[in-house]
Amino acid sequence: MTHKRQRDKPLILMLDDNPVNLAELAGLVDETGFEVLCAETGEIALVQAVAHLPDLILLDVLMPGMDGFTVCEHLKAIPSTRDIPVLFMTALADTADKLKGFQVGAVDYITKPFQYEEVIARVQTHLTLQKLKLELQEKEERLSRIFENAMDAIMTLDESGEIMLFNAAAEQMFRCKAADRIGRPVDRFLSPELYKTLINFRNGFPADKAIWVSEGLTAVRADDESFPIEATISRVETTGQQLYILILRDINERKARQQAEAECNTLRGINLYLQEEVLASRDGEELIGNSPALHRAMELVKQVADTDATVLITGETGTGKELIARAIHNLSTRKDKTLVKLNCATIPENLAESELFGHEKGSFTGAIARKLGRFELANGGTLFLDEIGELPLEMQAKLLRVLQEGEFERVGGTQTLTCNVRVIAATHRDLAQFSQQGKFRADLYYRLNVFPINLPPLRERKEDIPFLVKHFIDKYAAKFGKKIQSIPERMMSDLQSYFWPGNIRELQHIIERAVILTKGSQLASVDCVNVMSAAPQAASPIVTLDEAERAHILRALDATSWRIAGNQGAAKILGVPSTTLRSRMEKLGISKPA
Repeated sequence: MTHKRQRDKPLILMLDDNPVNLAELAGLVDETGFEVLCAETGEIALVQAVAHLPDLILLDVLMPGMDGFTVCEHLKAIPSTRDIPVLFMTALADTADKLKGFQVGAVDYITKPFQYEEVIARVQTHLTLQKLKLELQEKEERLSRIFENAMDAIMTLDESGEIMLFNAAAEQMFRCKAADRIGRPVDRFLSPELYKTLINFRNGFPADKAIWVSEGLTAVRADDESFPIEATISRVETTGQQLYILILRDINERKARQQAEAECNTLRGINLYLQEEVLASRDGEELIGNSPALHRAMELVKQVADTDATVLITGETGTGKELIARAIHNLSTRKDKTLVKLNCATIPENLAESELFGHEKGSFTGAIARKLGRFELANGGTLFLDEIGELPLEMQAKLLRVLQEGEFERVGGTQTLTCNVRVIAATHRDLAQFSQQGKFRADLYYRLNVFPINLPPLRERKEDIPFLVKHFIDKYAAKFGKKIQSIPERMMSDLQSYFWPGNIRELQHIIERAVILTKGSQLASVDCVNVMSAAPQAASPIVTLDEAERAHILRALDATSWRIAGNQGAAKILGVPSTTLRSRMEKLGISKPA
């Protein structure tokens, strides 16, 4: 097929040895809206045709030197110009001359003297025909590429059941070459039951244009191996002939491909979580301390780790609930599997189901591919659901089903999946009180509360503060390249007398700040500890309305672990729509701490 250059107007090449005729005809064609190239000799016409690839060529027949017939023969011998339509212009009326013109490749004759309306009409007609021809060729090539690159085996059969087309996938499926099978009966590749289905369809039963052949029938390879298939059979009529298209898919290959894809998705998801675990382990902390309260919690961890019992870890924010979950997993028989984590307070309410159970491609706007949920990723391992008290009520019922039956469906899916997952949940809420208030399902609370572990706040284990301080000093001194050998006695006293509403996380951040401020070998004092630990609180100064609103919003966000929407979100507490709250947060410069 000739690949023409993109141009705004069709390009016409005209060859005539008479300059007057050439100029007159060129002017007429140009006025009609075509671009024109002119040549007075056959040699020049050939050069211009190859260089410009015109859309149509008008050739005079009788010329000195290379005549029109010879020029046309040369054009048809050149690959880039052979498909360009050629029209002869001649005063010859002899039938033999016209026949010769068609034999060398012309598509039409225009007889001199010209009727200019006829010239334009013939030119436009052949340009239209050429355009349609090229479009048809492009469609045929596109269809051929689709046919050859299709993953399913495709065979086209004639009315007698002989193979007319046999694509590359069919060659691979049946283990033979298309050239060896074209023109031969198709029954060689079909089981008796499948061949009977094809015969019935050819005889008009059913009368549908296409039928679906589901699982249960088999096909036969060239080496006589039988294999299960699913297929479609359709009928088309072309040029008065009835054709049949048979599309087959190897069920074993499909299942193997689906299993490989599922395993790949699982491995990809697990890899993501392993990367998160590596990062978390680099930044995480071990359980540091020697207090009786910590010892009691760790004794419970050891007792429950070897079981598959559901564990509910309670305690204030910053007490190290995730570390307890990690310790349970690492001491359990599932330690070689993945520990998958999900903070229920950070996921939007409308995505909670997808995060937990995954979704199918196209199940909602933005679902461009299948996604595995946390339960699938944690299969065989442990799933840690942090801030379980923030899970929407609707999702609590679905979570309860998984805990009780070990079954779930992806969003948009119909297949029921099973999983073997040990669930550890954590919360800073009083779930018993929440269940009485209708904010948390009582049956889910009882199902989670099989083995409760309560972590004491830092103020109840102050004997652990020196150990924690040393641990954090060593950590951040190494991180910032400092050598710190001592801590002021007054600062240690302040640290041990402070109330620690933010618990270990607050202590960690204060020590990090102190290490950054340290210039010598002694840890720098941090004034905020002394101010905050002072017993009497000075009266709060009067502030602007924006400042007061900002502080009030921050308190609501802190109380809800920065959850904005939902029945347990800050917007609900403040009595405003979540969109309004987000707008006010943006105006007041409120953003969630990193």
